[in-house]
Amino acid sequence: MDRALFELSPPTRWLGARLDVFEEVDSTNLVAERLAHQGAPDGTLVIAGRSLYLSLLLRPAMPPEQVHRHVFAAAVAVASTARAALPASAEVEIKWPNDVLLDGRKTSGINLPVHLDAGRVVFAVLGVGVNVNLLPEDLPDELREIATSLAIAAGKPLDRVKLCEELLVQLEREIDCLRAGEFGAVLDRYRKSFRMPGARVRIGGPGVAREVIGTVLGVDEEGALLVRPRGSAAEPVERVLAGDVTLLRGEA
Repeated sequence: MDRALFELSPPTRWLGARLDVFEEVDSTNLVAERLAHQGAPDGTLVIAGRSLYLSLLLRPAMPPEQVHRHVFAAAVAVASTARAALPASAEVEIKWPNDVLLDGRKTSGINLPVHLDAGRVVFAVLGVGVNVNLLPEDLPDELREIATSLAIAAGKPLDRVKLCEELLVQLEREIDCLRAGEFGAVLDRYRKSFRMPGARVRIGGPGVAREVIGTVLGVDEEGALLVRPRGSAAEPVERVLAGDVTLLRGEA
């Protein structure tokens, strides 16, 4: 691994006030969860990997139904950071709710396990993975058509420390907006990178009671995906809160 990450000094106020950097670890999320149980503070950051894998420990003072907003904040931060690091010709977009794509291929994924006690949020771990300097040959054969990296899009390796520092600044800014009650502003920035309206999708996967197939209309004020089901325009719009989204190409 490029050991420069061990020299990381985030130019942030509270995000990364405690910083744990690993050359290799099974899961940064699991490390962050263990630290949370040990009493680590809000803003603790765990980073590892050849690309960029980070987990941010959060102790948000908000109801459980609002914690998912951090996924949108992270997607905005990743998209903004990627756009600033790449040529203007690179197409950066967000695929609802938690993937960032470059030229139609996935370069970043985001997850957010939340730990509750008696209906109260004890802590959440915001996990963000970004493919930074992976080469085409580093990707498994089955992923080369659907995944990419910033370096592939840029045509050259990138400075991971600089990229990470910029990402952390952007992420802190977006989370600060959430904590100030300005989720609407975060969503406005999210929509600027959201290219799915008009796309046909299938939504299913574990935990989804009924598969939905239809056309994306947009996202509402809480970030739910709005889908017009296949069939008559008179059918009610589906408000999708979770699920695996597959883009349908060439299907009627």
